[in-house]
Amino acid sequence: MLKEYFKKKSKLSIVIDVAIGIMLLLLLIPGTRKDMAALILRPTIYIHQPKVKANKVKLKENTYNWKLQNADGIVFTLHDFKDKVVFINLWATHCPPCIAEMPDLQKLYNDYGSKVEFLFVSNEEAEKVNRFMTKKKLSLPTYKPLSQYPNDFETSSIPTTYVINKDGEIVIHKVGLAKWNSQRIRKVLDALINK
Repeated sequence: MLKEYFKKKSKLSIVIDVAIGIMLLLLLIPGTRKDMAALILRPTIYIHQPKVKANKVKLKENTYNWKLQNADGIVFTLHDFKDKVVFINLWATHCPPCIAEMPDLQKLYNDYGSKVEFLFVSNEEAEKVNRFMTKKKLSLPTYKPLSQYPNDFETSSIPTTYVINKDGEIVIHKVGLAKWNSQRIRKVLDALINK
């Protein structure tokens, strides 16, 4: 039966079948499951484009009291980033869609990290997040919330991303993975920075 299979199939077809088999096997192994799922999801970011909100939502004043702690243990409130362009990404190390969009986010951060305040917020312990960042060779600024998420950032799904202008208005609110390193997003950020 196996001989007949190999006779009927082309070499390319056999390679594809073996690759699919390996991917399925890796999806079954707990240690490789999330990375394999992220790899499978990665190409789909191109169909998920964030959109600028037609009706901007002004942050409530108490939203600025949200306490966050960075990877160095320094505590901030969102008030520390007032009057700046802020990019907030709510994510987790166990979330395949979050992992899938991280390479794009790293490229965007590399080019805009000095002009935009990037806050990658995870509820996980700092040590776990730091290990993840090191393993994935990422240098994104990570934060842990020390107070309850403000109503302005309530979500039941991750990743969820918010882009806030200098006037404290949410101009982009995207639930799910997205293509962040695009010319369109760069134009939006440039316009917000230069406003």
